[in-house]
Amino acid sequence: MGILEWAHRRETPAQRRAWELLKKAAGFDIPVIPGLHHLLLGERRFRKGPLRLLWSKLYDTPLLRMQCDSVGPGLLLFEDMPKIMGNLRVRLGARVKLNGGQVWIATGSGTAKTLEVGDDSGIGYETELVVGESIKIGQHVMIANHVTLMGVDGHPLDPYARARHEPPGREASGTITVKDYAWIGSDSTIMRGVTVGRGAIVAMGSMVKMNVPDLSVVSGNPARVVWQVAAPEGW
Repeated sequence: MGILEWAHRRETPAQRRAWELLKKAAGFDIPVIPGLHHLLLGERRFRKGPLRLLWSKLYDTPLLRMQCDSVGPGLLLFEDMPKIMGNLRVRLGARVKLNGGQVWIATGSGTAKTLEVGDDSGIGYETELVVGESIKIGQHVMIANHVTLMGVDGHPLDPYARARHEPPGREASGTITVKDYAWIGSDSTIMRGVTVGRGAIVAMGSMVKMNVPDLSVVSGNPARVVWQVAAPEGW
């Protein structure tokens, strides 16, 4: 039993006294100490900025390249490399930008699944790419934080099959395509079989189960078209 749990019981005078002391300690503020805390702030910024980038170039980026079929020049990892699970064939284009905490999963049987990310695309923090058959992300795509691309149903619909921990059937997996210049907002989910059109926008928090037309804005659960973006010159 830890000291916090012991004191929180407050059954004896000693426990009640310890609890009061812990509450006072929790409310105690240490003032800014000029010089010392400026030095610590500078150290933290250096460690989280240039030093982290250097470590990424020396460690994370080469290890990620080893796990991919192909990687274009200019790959940039802002934090740790993605966690890759299963038999996944990965192809990354040029100048791809990846934030930390990502998980890339090849589901189903042991057959190889494919993940492609095009040139100049970026994928946000703690995004999860669950590949049923394939996921193809085009060029100049922006995927925000905490997005899920779910290329497979997680479990069978049959409750007995779920209880036996059976995987979903082949009909429960599919492809996901995100075309060039699309933008997927944070906390959105893209389901299997969906194509997000060229230049389309998925509003944050959306659940996308149907195809998204080019240059449209979708929002909601299930996501529906709420706006159409005017085509820019030369589109």
